Formats: sequence, structure tokens, C-alpha cells
Amino acid sequence: MKRILTLLPTALICVNEEEKDAYLTVVPKERLICHHLTGLAYIREWLNRHIQEDCLVMIDDDLRAIWWVVGEPRRYTDPRAILEVIENTHQVACDLSFNVFTWSRSVKGLNPEYDPIKFCAPIGGSLGLRGAARNRAFDVTLPGRADADFTLQTLLEDRILLGDVRVYFDFGRCFSGAGGNSGLITDEQFALTTKILKKRWGPYIEFKPRSDKRKRNSEAYRIVVTRRNPVITQH
Repeated sequence: MKRILTLLPTALICVNEEEKDAYLTVVPKERLICHHLTGLAYIREWLNRHIQEDCLVMIDDDLRAIWWVVGEPRRYTDPRAILEVIENTHQVACDLSFNVFTWSRSVKGLNPEYDPIKFCAPIGGSLGLRGAARNRAFDVTLPGRADADFTLQTLLEDRILLGDVRVYFDFGRCFSGAGGNSGLITDEQFALTTKILKKRWGPYIEFKPRSDKRKRNSEAYRIVVTRRNPVITQH
């Protein structure tokens, strides 16, 4: 029960009213926010409308650790180290006027030694919103895919976002758990939202069947947006 996020000294813990008593055993009452919502998209949208601070950082509650993946990988579970990463990335976003920032959700297909910063990285279990993103809506009609839609909406409106892939936020395998958001969304809903995103965003999002053995039989997606001059990125 004593999860990493409950140990972050300044973190507000947002849970369903039904979980309130369990969390009160490890979280002070003033740090607990309760809701009656169902589905991650509804919760993200509600938080983005109700939290009044200049910046809102949302991290899924099944965070296991963060990894520094440049050079020799290093694993951190100390809440102070995690908070330092969040604050540092937020400061960079402020300095460069980025409205959305995130970290790596997976270590596959990345080369952080030579390509440490992404400008069109998909948001996922860990993200920060500031500036114009605080007025951008999560599409609650896209269960399980609202983050993908929000990423593309950000790239359309802001043209760019900040993805620091030197840091991997480890939540375990996507949709491998029985509870949480994965337990609320059916394969049929995923198929429908995937169809909507294909139609809405066309060539800027690609889907392919997952190759590994997961409980969720859905398609993995990839953002297909270029934010670097090909002359610069040629080797």
C-alpha cells in the first residue's frame, strides 16, 4: 500500500472515493483528492480543470521506479530523487516555453546516448502540463487512447513538446495488470477508439499488433510526426 507516490512530500494523491479509507492509512488527509469518476481520461480532464497551480504533473499510481538509462542504467526509488527529476524537467519546460513535458514510458527503440531529447514523444503514465496545455481537453470519448489524442493535439497546436528519454518511468508492462484503467476498458472499446484515431489523425499515427504476449489484445501505436530538419539528423 505504501507506494512511491504516497512518499513524495508535495504530491497530491487522487483516488476514487471507494479507496479513500485505504489511502488514509499512509497519506495525510490534506494530500488526498477523491473523485467518483470512471476512466483515466475523465480523471485527467477533471484534474486539469480543477488543480489551480501553474503546472500539473500527473503520474500513474503503479510507478515502480525511475531509471537513468544513459551509460550504466541506474534505478531510483527514493522519492527525493524522483521529485528532483520532475522539478528539473519542469524548469527546462518553463525556460524553453514548452507546454507539455514527459519522460520515457519504454526503453525499446530508444538511443538516449545520442538522442536524449524528443520533441514529439507520446505522453503516457507520466506527464506535465503548463501554459496553453492547461486549457487543452482530454477527449473522454476515447477510453484507453485519450493520451495519444492529446499528444497529437499538442503537436498540432504547440508544434512541439518536451520528451526527456534519458529517464524511464517504470510502471511495468502496459495493461499487464488486472485493475486500474486496464480493468475498465474492453478490447472492443480499444478497437473503436483505434478506428477513431486512425480517421482523425490519418498518417500521423500508426498502429501495429503487439508482438509480445500481453493480456490486452490491442494495437500498439506510434506517433509519426517530424520535428527535426532531416539535414541535421542525417549521419
